Amino acid sequence: MLATLATATSNQPSFSVTNLVILIVVAALVYPLQKKLRQTVSRRRKERWAEQDRLAELESDRQDRPQHPDQGV
Repeated sequence: MLATLATATSNQPSFSVTNLVILIVVAALVYPLQKKLRQTVSRRRKERWAEQDRLAELESDRQDRPQHPDQGV
């Protein structure tokens, strides 16, 4: 049993050129996609914040204006 364990562990391949190429290809595909996703999420977040700020400003302007006597409450 010890002989089979020794041969099983000694046959482990080291980091090969093929694995390096695969890693580079995967990184070349994933990085631009991740960057595009981050840009899109950031842009949408900024748009949402701008819309929330605009709505908050409209609400505060509406509360600051006095009510006209002919308008119902």
